[in-house]
Amino acid sequence: MAWGLFTSILERESKQHIERVSLQGEGEPMMHPRFWDMVDAIRAHGLVPYTITNGSLMDALRVAAAFPAIGISIDTIDPEYAQRIGRFKLHRVLRNLDALLGVLSPNRIIIHTVDMGQPLEPLKLFLRRRGINQHMIQPLQPKADYAKRYSPGESPTWGACTYRCRFLAAPLMRYYDITGLELPCCFIKNTADFVSSEQLRQQLNQRIVPTCCQGCGAIFPHAKVELPAPSDMVTSR
Repeated sequence: MAWGLFTSILERESKQHIERVSLQGEGEPMMHPRFWDMVDAIRAHGLVPYTITNGSLMDALRVAAAFPAIGISIDTIDPEYAQRIGRFKLHRVLRNLDALLGVLSPNRIIIHTVDMGQPLEPLKLFLRRRGINQHMIQPLQPKADYAKRYSPGESPTWGACTYRCRFLAAPLMRYYDITGLELPCCFIKNTADFVSSEQLRQQLNQRIVPTCCQGCGAIFPHAKVELPAPSDMVTSR
């Protein structure tokens, strides 16, 4: 996103009833060459910065100074399982987490975990021992544009639809792509079939499931992803 566009969005949003701006997308946010400039700009507009990082590039002192709370994505503490799911720098992430705990309260750290069927108790114990109590665990998203990225052994099922989405009913979250287009969160993975929030609301009111909402847990409360048998999973050490 062009810098002028980013700052113009901040200027506009700072006049609305919002408090927090989250810097994230597909990939590691801290790799952006102007990540820290963005953080400073958010704070200069009187807004609260947030991000979810994979933890591999954290500067503990800088994070502690800039973020009231920081999200870190950790799905496992098992090195072998981490390799299987593409978390190739687990040792660095855990080392950086401990460095962060040396300069800020564990109450300012939120761990984000995707439940893919892996054993979670070792991770929970690891976090408890460090005093980290904010641990958000979410299942694999059954939404169609997420499911395209799953392995053939993982089969999403949806169940009944409520035709009501709390993210469309109220402005809980707004998402901007790199062109500055404001989108509902439905399009975080794929903007190709963009339609406006109003169009989505109209379709749901007509009991039509929009293409971008197919399988979404927000309107399919019983949607889930069938995972491989536990015997196929790596056990944590």
